[in-house]
Amino acid sequence: MQVPSVTPPPRPSYAPSAPASPRDSPPLRNRTTWVTVVVLPLVGALVLWLAQGGLSWVAEKISGPAGLTVFDGGIGGCVPRYVDASLEDLKGEPDAADKGVPVHGARSEPVELPLTLQAKTSQAVVVTGVRITLLSAKAVPRTGVVVEPDGCGALMTPRAFDVALTATPTPVAEPVPGKNGAVADFPFKVSDSDPEVLTLRFDPGSQDVRFTVEVEWVADGEYGSKVLDNRGLGYRVMARGGLPLHPHAALYR
Repeated sequence: MQVPSVTPPPRPSYAPSAPASPRDSPPLRNRTTWVTVVVLPLVGALVLWLAQGGLSWVAEKISGPAGLTVFDGGIGGCVPRYVDASLEDLKGEPDAADKGVPVHGARSEPVELPLTLQAKTSQAVVVTGVRITLLSAKAVPRTGVVVEPDGCGALMTPRAFDVALTATPTPVAEPVPGKNGAVADFPFKVSDSDPEVLTLRFDPGSQDVRFTVEVEWVADGEYGSKVLDNRGLGYRVMARGGLPLHPHAALYR
């Protein structure tokens, strides 16, 4: 028996549809329209904001909160130094005299502590004052020697404050008039581009005194302070008392 052949039905043909015209797309799906309507105005607004101070705002956010950096130049000045040793012992190590305790006396310059103040950011910081805290006050040592300085350069103290360490109830930093009679007192402003140098001048009276210095400021309505304690040892200044005084040249005789 002959089996009839079956012819499969023809497959339907699908003509590819024509790509959608950009004009037929919704406005915000069109790349040109998106760039013109959204991106360009945002870029323009960003450029305008940066030009009007946005860069400063970004820099401050990156650099952190406002604050004050205080650099301690070391206590001393053109003053004699006390060393708990004999003159003969110092002759074998004369540099030790330059590291001795600063001595305040009527014949010498005041014992000084220069401080450099600089804001951490471009935001101005108002320095409101300094606070002196006494750690100890005792009689001047009875042993040892005092050695005079080996010459001094010209002193520059545009903003200086005298501190009587034994004053009661607490020591106060009193502004020293300049050569023209003007007084530069607290408060004053500093910034990262406009630092300030001030000098504290200490008088221990007739005592051997240890103390710390605290610099106080206000930034963006917030109080801040920095305690300077000479690496935890405190600063030390003393009177000469009855100790022998030798010229610096005596160390090399």
